[in-house]
Amino acid sequence: MKNELDLDHLFWKEMRDNPAFRTWFLGLTKFSEHALDLVTDEKWHQRWYTDPLNGKDSETDIVLLFKDRGNGDRYAIHIENKPAHGKWEPNQAENYRRRATNRKMKLRYVDFQIVLIAPTSFIERWPREVQQFDIAISYEDISTFIPEFKYD
Repeated sequence: MKNELDLDHLFWKEMRDNPAFRTWFLGLTKFSEHALDLVTDEKWHQRWYTDPLNGKDSETDIVLLFKDRGNGDRYAIHIENKPAHGKWEPNQAENYRRRATNRKMKLRYVDFQIVLIAPTSFIERWPREVQQFDIAISYEDISTFIPEFKYD
C-alpha cells in the first residue's frame, strides 16, 4: 500500500492518461451526461484555502477541473483522500462543501461535487462524516483501474 500522497499522484495520472478510468469516474457523478475534457494545465493537488469566516487553513487533496466541449462551462470535483489509518480533523468533512462553494469564482467553475475516496472499512467507520460528501468511492473499486489502491 502506498502512502496518501503517492495515491493522490497515481489517481491524477490515471485520470489524465486513462479515458476508461475518467469515463468510469465521471459516470458516478452528476456530470455523467456532459461531454467533458479534463483540464490538465492547472494545479490539481493540495489546493490550500484560508476560510474567510475563521481564518483557518485547509486543503483539498485533489481538484479535478473539467471543461464542457459544447459550451465551455467548467465543472469541478473536489476529492478528499483518506487512507485506512486516516483521521478527520475537526469539522473537516463539513467544511469541504463551503470550501468548494467559495472556490467557484477563483477556479471559474459553474458547478461542483465533493467526493471522498477511502477504503470501505474507513467509509463504514465514519458514517456521519461520509454523509457530508456527495459521493464516497472505495479504494477497492478504484483498484480495478489502479492496483496500488488495493486494500487488504
